[in-house]
Parts: sequence; structure tokens; C-alpha cells
Amino acid sequence: MKECCATYLNEQFGGDADIINEIYAEYASSAKAKTGEAEAALAAGDWDALDKIAHTVKGNALAAGDSETAEAGIALRQAAKLHDAGESGRLIARLKDLTAAL
Repeated sequence: MKECCATYLNEQFGGDADIINEIYAEYASSAKAKTGEAEAALAAGDWDALDKIAHTVKGNALAAGDSETAEAGIALRQAAKLHDAGESGRLIARLKDLTAAL
């Protein structure tokens, strides 16, 4: 578990290991799935879907205390709104790296 998430989730849930582990596992699974969905949306040129996926990544990351991944999600939303394929691809690669460590 990423240290930032462990610290945040412990504060939020009073150290309840079962709840923390369940939330983190769901976050990690969702983040990895959403990264794959983002790749597919970019490949299809579906900018609205990419924006929505990035929004979800950002929100889930914030809920888990993962500010680094949230920042990448925010940046991806901006790139999607600008229809910037190069930057979107770079940010999706960054998200893949970040979620691989979850």
C-alpha cells in the first residue's frame, strides 16, 4: 500500500485494517481498470469518455489519499478537453506507471 494512502486511510477510518484494506484494494483495482479504459478512449478519439474516465480516476485517487495520481487525473482531464492526443498519451502512460505501483 502506498504510504500516502495508508496514512490518509488510517486517519479517515481510525486504523480499521479491514476497512482500509478493502477500500485500498477497490481503489487499486479501479485505477488499473480505468487506465485501460482511458487508453481505449484515446485510441477511439472519444474525448468525452476520456474526460469522464480521468474525472473518475481523480476522484477515486483523492478518496484514497493518492494526490500524485489525482494530479495526473486532473492533467488528463485538461488534455482531453483540449483534444491533445500527445499529452493525453503521455499522461495515460504516467497513470499506468502510478497504478502499477498500487
